Amino acid sequence: MSEGLCLEVLIATVVAWAGVWGIVEEAVDVVESRALRCCLYAALLVGALALAAAQRSVTVCGLV
Repeated sequence: MSEGLCLEVLIATVVAWAGVWGIVEEAVDVVESRALRCCLYAALLVGALALAAAQRSVTVCGLV
């Protein structure tokens, strides 16, 4: 893999995550309670970790 391709993949990944978090922020922003927003983010985290743990091919290094 060339260095240019790695840089392009990194930039695309950062932009994609910015888009995902922007959408999530807009969806959660309608909730006025700070505690409830925190619970929603925690539920997203637990769900993602549970999904990753269920996959045999996913490693900690792969997630990072």
